[in-house]
Amino acid sequence: MTNKIHFGWFSQCAGPIGFDSPNATEGADWREPEMYQKMAQICENGKFDFALFADHLGISVDSGNRIDTHVEQGVTVCHDSTVLAATVAAHTKHLGVGTTMSTSLTLPYQLARQISSLDHLTKGRVAWNIVTSYSKGAFDNFGYDSVPEHDARYDQADEFMDLCCQLWGSWEKDAVVMDKASGLFADPDKVKPIHFKGNYYKSAGPLNMVPPAAGRPVMIQAGSSNRGMEFASRWADAVIVAKQTVEDMKKYYDSLKEMARKYGRKPEEVKVLFIIKPIFAATEELAAQKAAEPVSDNELHRAITQLSHRMNFDLSKLELDEPVPVMNEKGITGGQTTLSRHQTAGHRPTLREIATREVVGNNLNITGTPEQVADQLQQIMETIGGDGFVLRVNPHEHGYMQEFVDTVVPVLQQRGAIRQQYTGDTLRDNLLEF
Repeated sequence: MTNKIHFGWFSQCAGPIGFDSPNATEGADWREPEMYQKMAQICENGKFDFALFADHLGISVDSGNRIDTHVEQGVTVCHDSTVLAATVAAHTKHLGVGTTMSTSLTLPYQLARQISSLDHLTKGRVAWNIVTSYSKGAFDNFGYDSVPEHDARYDQADEFMDLCCQLWGSWEKDAVVMDKASGLFADPDKVKPIHFKGNYYKSAGPLNMVPPAAGRPVMIQAGSSNRGMEFASRWADAVIVAKQTVEDMKKYYDSLKEMARKYGRKPEEVKVLFIIKPIFAATEELAAQKAAEPVSDNELHRAITQLSHRMNFDLSKLELDEPVPVMNEKGITGGQTTLSRHQTAGHRPTLREIATREVVGNNLNITGTPEQVADQLQQIMETIGGDGFVLRVNPHEHGYMQEFVDTVVPVLQQRGAIRQQYTGDTLRDNLLEF
């Protein structure tokens, strides 16, 4: 029996995507807080570890340098994830909340200060989802002439992380005294400047906000490329990744854990969580009917637009029903494994097939009754070795998440495969519980 399974919720877009879905909750409005708060409360009832909100810093353009398609479909229109995470945290008690912030388009001092504040205001439940950003539209918005090369962004990110950690370390753990009798707030001998100067950044320090209670926040990353995995194994507490086969999941899991060892970390300190969205129903027949439901043209084309944004490459130039060519991933400035994870075992799917998979989200074809889905999830974890899953569910889809929590979660709890109650006070406690 493997360790218990961790679960998280990943909201790929805290915006209008999904407003027109037949599965969208009636009356849910992406602009208002209740939609996200309700979904987070459902996840907390299911004893999930965290809710993670993606973010985008600009409206992307197509190969013709136009924003029309993205505006029409609402792709990359979204809330600021940091503000959203704080709003959700105020309406939950145990669930971790993850904000996505860019190492390329944020200043280290600003980020270190915001995350420190969020850590205290959420009582240790915040997570920072680290991204390097790849959208030309985002870089244009921040005044850059071009998007840096993929690996170069990670080189910059390593220095960014080093600076943040030094800022968080500019206060010793026992620096704050808050002695009422003497009026002494903090010991100045234990709060020091850092005088950081690197290739990309410099900062005098110290931080003017006390650091996170644990010294640094929980950090999440989604590195799939070799350089991304190297970065994740050095810095991340949890990694989220999408894979299409159990074999690829096992390969990724083992590789990342081995990389963590090379950085002097214990493998169990880095949780690997795979992105899924199972299809389930009361009977096998009903589940099969759900799985066979067609994807609408709107959903299909929106998925292609999202994939294009993720890669920083306009996929609409390709034929919809022709096999997608194998690309030189090193030349892709965005997500370098966006396509190759679908091109497994020599199979070259069409763009329609890839986009359909993205809409459905059912990686590994996990389908059946709640008991059968629980069986499959446990078997996957047994084969891989750990650590858990994140459900990529649109925040409009309260019904889907409620049904998962009401039907699949109890089965796993009865089997002792997931927690029945929160035992820790912080997100880090919950991630390291098992």
